[in-house]
Amino acid sequence: MEFNFKGKKALVTGGGSGLGRECALLFAKGGADVLIADLLPERCEKVANEVRAFGVNAISFPLDVTDYVQVASMYKKMVDEWGTVDFVVNSAGVCLTEDLTSQSLKDIDLSIDVNIKGTIYSCREALAIMRPKKYGKIVNMSSIAAKACLGGFSVYSATKSAVLAATACLGREAAKDNVTVNCICPGIIKTSMWEEILDQLAGDDQAERDRVWAEWNAGTPNGKPQDPIDIANMVAFLCSEEARYITAQNIGVDGGYTF
Repeated sequence: MEFNFKGKKALVTGGGSGLGRECALLFAKGGADVLIADLLPERCEKVANEVRAFGVNAISFPLDVTDYVQVASMYKKMVDEWGTVDFVVNSAGVCLTEDLTSQSLKDIDLSIDVNIKGTIYSCREALAIMRPKKYGKIVNMSSIAAKACLGGFSVYSATKSAVLAATACLGREAAKDNVTVNCICPGIIKTSMWEEILDQLAGDDQAERDRVWAEWNAGTPNGKPQDPIDIANMVAFLCSEEARYITAQNIGVDGGYTF
């Protein structure tokens, strides 16, 4: 599909790498201006320059999604600069794996703060802008871990299940205001997040990393990993007018890993 987003204003958290970056670039390709938010300023600016190469505008916004003041400032910046927010992709997230009794309270709190609070903070600000103007599209990132629960992933799975529940509730809250809220559950994708997961599961041993990676991919019916563009395509579709009647849903884009 060719997506026409000319004149639209998109915001992507976690936009400095992986799935967020791919979403930002696809929005730009379709003609949207894009605010790229990421914890690391250098990643923000790098992707912002890639977005500008499509002939659209970009804002680079360093952001800690766990800080509500920063989240609110980001939305204010976008409205001050561009007047509105049409699309929001909440892609910022962390995956810290370990048996619960061994996991530090610091890691538990970070997972909850980034994956749950960060998503809800952003949705709160987005909806405050979108609902009065009777238009908007929000896409949250959950995970196959919200449904395929495995040992060592208890906190991560819990946070991503929370994203499913929040999305379903918010989609219903905003439905009569012509605002859709959906979430995607990606599968196995070789992003920087998955490299960090392999660090946790396999350490530096390349043979062990390869074995773990192959084992996870074997759980997908076609045995293949995904590419970030597979997720970005679904995000773009959910932000298109063709998806205007889809809301409060969680959509697995995972090669059949879950059902």
